[in-house]
Amino acid sequence: MQVRDLERLVFERFPRQLAESWDRPGLSVGDPTEEVACIACALDPTPTNVRAAASLGANVLLTHHPAFLDPPFPMTPEARTSSQGGAAAYEAARLGVSLIAMHTNLDRSEEALDLAASLIGLTRVGRLVEPDGYGALLDADGMTLGELTERVALALGASATVWGDEGKSLGRVAYCSGSLGSLGMQATRRGVDCVIAGEAGYHRALELSECGVAAILVGHEASELPYAGLLARTAREVAPDTRIHILDEDLRWHAHVTEGGPHV
Repeated sequence: MQVRDLERLVFERFPRQLAESWDRPGLSVGDPTEEVACIACALDPTPTNVRAAASLGANVLLTHHPAFLDPPFPMTPEARTSSQGGAAAYEAARLGVSLIAMHTNLDRSEEALDLAASLIGLTRVGRLVEPDGYGALLDADGMTLGELTERVALALGASATVWGDEGKSLGRVAYCSGSLGSLGMQATRRGVDCVIAGEAGYHRALELSECGVAAILVGHEASELPYAGLLARTAREVAPDTRIHILDEDLRWHAHVTEGGPHV
């Protein structure tokens, strides 16, 4: 199997046409005619992950986030101080690792929305933005905000920030991986009781609160790190005779609690 064959088969699972117009899914660095020897999967195509992939004998790094959205400059070792994308592209070219990303097209896929439901253990009842947009709609079946927060934090291995009354009983919940952005107002229009997201700005959370919608924020990377496993499963299905590795990516954001508790 050549790199371009792998890209084509993965695009069949996460169609290119689902990606935003500004996005850069697919092969960004590498020779499309090279034979695939081994595939490493990760959330981010950082220079560190490129080197980790190469150390495992992988000549393809399949990630959720692309190395860059606009052509990076410069593509040199020193680029890490000005352009992570440039540094990653340099390392990938130097080590012979092709970079393939499935970004917003994966975010909007049925597989990603089903994964959100299975991780938290809730029933998926639809998607937030119909017919093929972002966000999984889930049924919390009367669970309290506090109970849901605990379940989400355990499922994702992350600390959670909560805005809302933790004793509030929940019905419909929206899971939006990554940045919430304008999806918050979509949630209010869909009668959602709580939004689970990676990150959201203060004013966005305030808007939700004023509309009676609670928010659980777990961090951008924690909300999307499971996608590395989804990509690995996809790679195993489309390239069953190829070695697949999931790179270790520890959560970098964490909550720091002082001995004296929070300062007011």
